[in-house]
Amino acid sequence: MSKFVGFSKEGIEFLNKVKLNNNKPWFDAHYDFYQKELLEVSRDLVEDLGEQLQQIAPNVNVVPKVNGSIYRFARDARFSKDKTPYKTHLSYLFWQGTLKRTRCPGFYMGIRPGYIQLGVGINHFTPEYLQAWREQCAHPKKGQEIREIFDALKKSGVMVYGEQLKRIPRGFSTGKVTECKNLKDNGISELLNEDLIRYKGLKCWYQLPLPEQVYSADFIKFCFFYYQNLLPLFEWMVEVLNHFSIETDFSDF
Repeated sequence: MSKFVGFSKEGIEFLNKVKLNNNKPWFDAHYDFYQKELLEVSRDLVEDLGEQLQQIAPNVNVVPKVNGSIYRFARDARFSKDKTPYKTHLSYLFWQGTLKRTRCPGFYMGIRPGYIQLGVGINHFTPEYLQAWREQCAHPKKGQEIREIFDALKKSGVMVYGEQLKRIPRGFSTGKVTECKNLKDNGISELLNEDLIRYKGLKCWYQLPLPEQVYSADFIKFCFFYYQNLLPLFEWMVEVLNHFSIETDFSDF
């Protein structure tokens, strides 16, 4: 039975109030409201949306608790210039794999008063994943697959985020060359997946105005529609996990 019935308008507005009152005494005084209107509703959201996602990604992890599929609302400000104690958005993750959750391919969601983000990817590749990612991007068949997936998503309006090397790593070549239209006269060409091989982490997301559905149970269907569009990238990234078996980097971000 579905549990999620939508966030309240007061709950979403609470995020704006945190932005204006980002201090522990104020938050402590409003903690019960946060628990009822945001955290409890978030648990229901994770359960219902996770159930939908498992229909298309059966092995995805759905953990309706903080530090599971629900990110902590408190910020880790130890290494940040911004020392405010709390986030001003809600964020969620449904991941697949046995590594740290942020090192696995995952479905992401961020909710802010003005917009939402729905995406797929990994913020930072582990060394083993990075090697496998590059090898698969350079593979004649698999490289063509990810090129088509990536280009189709960009045409559909996704935003792309990820740290990149300035140059392609030594020893990597896709073996297939395409002409650069703007440089064609100079006889210069680029590797098919040079841009993808240079990524050290990759996330693709739709950034959309906050929909009215966020205040109703229809928000599940709204999110699921965009996640279905992102599924080919998620599946391709999950397959990369099959190409290594040792995890040495347990740092979390």
